[in-house]
Amino acid sequence: MPIWRLQASFLTDTAFPKDRMVITPHFDDAGALTNPQGLCTDLAAGLDSVFQMTGEVRVKAYDAQGTPPVYPQGEAVVQEGVVQATSMPRELAVCLSFFSERNIPGRRGRLFIPAGLIGATAGLRPASPLTRMQPLVDLLTGLGGADVDWVVFSRRDNDAFPVTHWWYDNEWDVQRSRGIAATTRVQGTTTEA
Repeated sequence: MPIWRLQASFLTDTAFPKDRMVITPHFDDAGALTNPQGLCTDLAAGLDSVFQMTGEVRVKAYDAQGTPPVYPQGEAVVQEGVVQATSMPRELAVCLSFFSERNIPGRRGRLFIPAGLIGATAGLRPASPLTRMQPLVDLLTGLGGADVDWVVFSRRDNDAFPVTHWWYDNEWDVQRSRGIAATTRVQGTTTEA
């Protein structure tokens, strides 16, 4: 039974593919009829609803245990080509941490949820409560029905473990790779010799 890495990307602030913000939850599909296309469709629609998107959400399914090169086995998109404007710095995120049974290496994972998508407001700390985090967890745990589990995928063990615990806190996390390239530069010289 395959373990799917669902790559969900959000078209925000610019239309450039490199500027997409991405999260990659994993799912263990123990069902008799593996349907990565259905998982992609359900996750794309669910993220669109949870985050109240006004821009494109694209989800692709990859076999997490596949031999490279691994190609998408399913793809779904909602609001194709529409760019959502956000007012938060793109680098800010809230970390959704999770683990399976015990919080030890190989059994824990994280998803960095973009601040602009979860309704957070600028400030020293994310505003609490972050009302979109619980619906996100509900979406991830309910995706695909009884035969599909949201999992922690361990590359080291090449195995998956069902998520049993999750949390987020009131601290910002930073994903520098989500920033947009600078368009101007101010520079100068000094009189020091």
